Amino acid sequence: MNEPGIGRVIDNKYELIAALGKGGMSNVWLGHDRRLDKLWAIKEIKPNVAGAQGAANRQAIIDEANFMKRLDHPAIPRVVDIIDTGDTIFVVMDYVNGRPLSRVLRQQGRPFDQADVIAWGIQLCDVLGYLHSLNPPVVYRDMKPGNVMLRDDGSVKLIDFGIAYELLPGRRGDSRRIGSAGYSAPEQIDREMHKTTPTDPRADIYALGATLYSLVTGIVPRRVRKADGSEDVELDLKPIREVNQGLSDGFEQVLLRATMRDPSQRYQTIDEMRYDLERYEELTQEYRLEQRRKLRTFWWRVRASGIALALGIACMIGSATLRNTSYDTLMHEASAARTEEVNVAAGNASTGEARTASASEAEERYAQAINIAPSRIEPYERLLEVYKADEVFTPTEERRFARIWQQYGRDLAGNDRYARLCYDVGVLYLCYYDYLGVKDQTDELLPVAATGQGAVKNATQSAVWFERALEACDPAAGDFAGLEVDNVIDEYVATQVYHTIGMFHTLFSQASREGRDATGSYLTFWQALEGAIVGDDITAPIASQSEPIVQLRLYQVAFESIASSTYLSGFMRAGVGEHDVIRMLEAVKAKTDALSDFVAANYGASGFMYDEIENGYEAARTNVSRTYKSPVAQMPVSPKRGE
Repeated sequence: MNEPGIGRVIDNKYELIAALGKGGMSNVWLGHDRRLDKLWAIKEIKPNVAGAQGAANRQAIIDEANFMKRLDHPAIPRVVDIIDTGDTIFVVMDYVNGRPLSRVLRQQGRPFDQADVIAWGIQLCDVLGYLHSLNPPVVYRDMKPGNVMLRDDGSVKLIDFGIAYELLPGRRGDSRRIGSAGYSAPEQIDREMHKTTPTDPRADIYALGATLYSLVTGIVPRRVRKADGSEDVELDLKPIREVNQGLSDGFEQVLLRATMRDPSQRYQTIDEMRYDLERYEELTQEYRLEQRRKLRTFWWRVRASGIALALGIACMIGSATLRNTSYDTLMHEASAARTEEVNVAAGNASTGEARTASASEAEERYAQAINIAPSRIEPYERLLEVYKADEVFTPTEERRFARIWQQYGRDLAGNDRYARLCYDVGVLYLCYYDYLGVKDQTDELLPVAATGQGAVKNATQSAVWFERALEACDPAAGDFAGLEVDNVIDEYVATQVYHTIGMFHTLFSQASREGRDATGSYLTFWQALEGAIVGDDITAPIASQSEPIVQLRLYQVAFESIASSTYLSGFMRAGVGEHDVIRMLEAVKAKTDALSDFVAANYGASGFMYDEIENGYEAARTNVSRTYKSPVAQMPVSPKRGE
């Protein structure tokens, strides 16, 4: 039975298709924009009070929504529309496809890895830094794991700005004690402290520290009680190494400073906290002792040589040169280093044992170069070449790359080759990712793709990267941020097609769970496949401008779609004719045959795709005939777009 309210159309534009959450004054819906064919999150708010108070509540809601519309940061959902129907206000904003970190923490039943928590902390510092730098500054005031959404690509977004506060000139602070128990700073919620200590950006620093503490220890910070039974603001945040000795001493120092009760003893700016998070290893006791030893040795040599001044000047002048030299040296060493992973232990699907491996020499060098110069794009580009070298992007490589991107990817924003890089990462996930686990398997143990599931489902992991590439481009200004666009090659159009292919399984799965008709998604997906593989009388197929491994994966996606009765029935309902499907299937077979020499030379990476198509062609042909002759095929279908 559908949730009451599902199916409503707001402002003749937004159809409510699923419930995402409920609160005291509001409901949050997943809405489909009929004009743009796009999903939005729609917050339905009812002031619930008549008269002057109701009018004041309505104005406060609209003011908050308009405030959100002014925010512009990739980790903050955009507000794109505000609809006031009189008794109800609808706020339309970006739909964040992810899960709150609080829910992920509960579901997995264990703390997150320290490296992941630190990477998220750096991203959240970036968001808070943006808010604090606005004029006037904005204090978020509600940082907690439940308000941080983890997306599939490992990045995070900050949601729910309901109690965010603008520090207008002459405005001392909000008179209300407000926030989330366990995470909010003492000056936000302690009655006496709130009277004398204003809530300013340092409150967000405290809350971020408490949030990272919870994520890395699995402990939810809680209020404690005094001996007389009254509740105290002091929170039970014992040092993280008392919870887990394997955690870093340096990270512990960052969290201890961030969560000091007295705001004057915390980091005074979020940038200070971010700086230490990025260099937390330098805060460890071992590091400090080593630096002191080096310093003593340094001064002994200075005194012995009698050239302290000259040495100091030389160090100042040479620091930038040394940094560049180190970067250039690493890049040179990486270009000549081996690209194969080391310490490889193959996984075992029957026992659930995951494959493990360490980074190759080349990967390590490029990662070090990124650490030295995170805003330079060359080491990222070379890193992708390392991953492609054996035609397979392994799960262990993928995890290491995700951590690098979480920590440094934001430093590339605005680079004139950023779209090109994101496009290449999308292709890496779409065409090279070892989702079947074929790496290090013998031919006898080679898994068989789950027809209609494998390649189509795996393509979803590439969608976020193609979306980033598209967002980095400005076609109206002729700026394609590194994508090649000319009379022969149009990688911008290719990116659009690949993004559509990548999004299909997600949209199809959502529609299935919500009991909605997915006909529109099927038609859009089919048209993308046609553009990629068949083309038309004017335009050559997109796949023809791609590398053989990319072509083969696209052929596999199309083949599995036709071989699946579920997908094929969807195409039929969307108005795709049997003749069109047969034409696609024959094109896939012929184009796959043409790649036989490439497959023979790269069988370990491409053989399973080639064999699936070659061995399953007749069965797929039979599936087409059977599906289109079924009773369902006699029912009216939606006309194809343009007919």
